[in-house]
This record gives sequence, structure tokens and C-alpha cells, in this order.
Amino acid sequence: MRAFVLVAALAACTAEPVKQDPPPATTQTAETAANDVQSALAQMPSWDGARAAGVDFRAVGQEPGWIVDVYTQNRILLLLDYGETLIELPRAEPTYPVEGTTRYETQGGGHTASITVRRAPCEDAMSGEPYPSTVEVVIDGRTLQGCGRSV
Repeated sequence: MRAFVLVAALAACTAEPVKQDPPPATTQTAETAANDVQSALAQMPSWDGARAAGVDFRAVGQEPGWIVDVYTQNRILLLLDYGETLIELPRAEPTYPVEGTTRYETQGGGHTASITVRRAPCEDAMSGEPYPSTVEVVIDGRTLQGCGRSV
């Protein structure tokens, strides 16, 4: 009987476990997003190393920031939305619809892209850096304007 009373008394005195709320999802999402952006950026070679990595042509644009690398063989990498979206597509053979214009039309992984390079001077909207080509990227119906050059 004493054991029962002791167990009952201890049970009555034991506090309920404190429930801790999980950390806010935005904190984890922001950290994860930052890691994802860094990982995506790491897949894009620097301007100095782009040719050695097989990049033939690079285009850049702003608002939102983006980079497109057209490789000499096999692929095109598109890094969009300030690094939040990385899309790899097969490199299609270019067409030349108008003199001074090169176009790549490709699709894969549920994405469709058209990259049009025009030999016309262009100035980066943010840095003011001059480029020899104006570039239009249409990815999944979304149009991006920027500048580019051979690397």
C-alpha cells in the first residue's frame, strides 16, 4: 500500500513535459535557400575559368539577376532568380535566322528555352560594363533581357 501511495504522490508532483515549438520555418528555409544558391553558383565557372570549363558564350542580366552559359558541347546552364533556380538543358545546334543573330532552341526536364544572341552593343544595367552582344532568353514563356560575349 505504501508503494502505491508513493507512486501516486510522485505522479501527482511530476510536471507535464514542456513542449517546445519547432524553429520557425522561415529560418530553416532561408538557410536552406542560401545553401541552395551557393551550390547553384558553384556550378557556374568564373569568367576567367569559363573557357577551360567548356563554356563558349555567357550571357548575364538583371532584375532578377541571371546567368546563362552555352557550352561548346552537350549543355546549356541557366541560373535564374539571383541563383535560386538552376536549369540544365541539352545544347541544341544553333540556327542563324537573321545575319548577326544566333539562336538556340532547346527543351528538357519540363522546360523550354530559346536564347537569341544579336551582335549589337549592350551595356549591363547594373555595372555599366559593355558587351558586344544583346541577349534575349525566353524560358518557359518568361522573357529575360541581357548582354553577353564569347568567353
